[in-house]
Amino acid sequence: MSEVIERREELLEKIVDVFLANGIAGLSLRPLADSVGSSARLLIYHFGSKEELIAVALDRVRSRITAAVGEVVERGNPASLEDFLRMFWRWAIQETNQRYFRLLFEIDGLAMHEGNVVPEKDRVAGVNRWVQIFKGKVERFSDTTEGQLGASTIILAAITGLLHDYFATGDLKRTTAGLNFFIATLSNQATSTARKRNKKGV
Repeated sequence: MSEVIERREELLEKIVDVFLANGIAGLSLRPLADSVGSSARLLIYHFGSKEELIAVALDRVRSRITAAVGEVVERGNPASLEDFLRMFWRWAIQETNQRYFRLLFEIDGLAMHEGNVVPEKDRVAGVNRWVQIFKGKVERFSDTTEGQLGASTIILAAITGLLHDYFATGDLKRTTAGLNFFIATLSNQATSTARKRNKKGV
């Protein structure tokens, strides 16, 4: 790995840590550069623009989440999607992990109001990345590609919505009850789909 790539990676990790600690509202490159021991000019050199820098940092945050959840799954070995969702929820609401989602939600909110916080292609790619996590686990809920895509999307919406609710209100009991209700609904849908398949002789 060249020195330039190594330096970029080093800066990126520090930038992500700053974002996780402070958020990105009112972000200015010069103070950010001071925080990570660099200069605004070098940040532009390594990342192209403030928007691209945020996009790259956002992708790194998602990579950290994916790696951490992968470790949790490896240890817990969930037997079903429902078990995985419960496991994911327990991990996500831990105080040390909440910062990842708080940052993602902040960026989403700013993007909806300001539009250019993160390039559109990166926002879309980020959502698709989450949908793909669930896409391979939803065959039980539908026999069609469109139905499976819909199931993946609604699962993502439910989980992120419940997390957003919990972070905003602090009401863990109610939001966990919401998760359990959603999981029960998923299980009922899977049972209904299985019965229909059996009747068709599939």
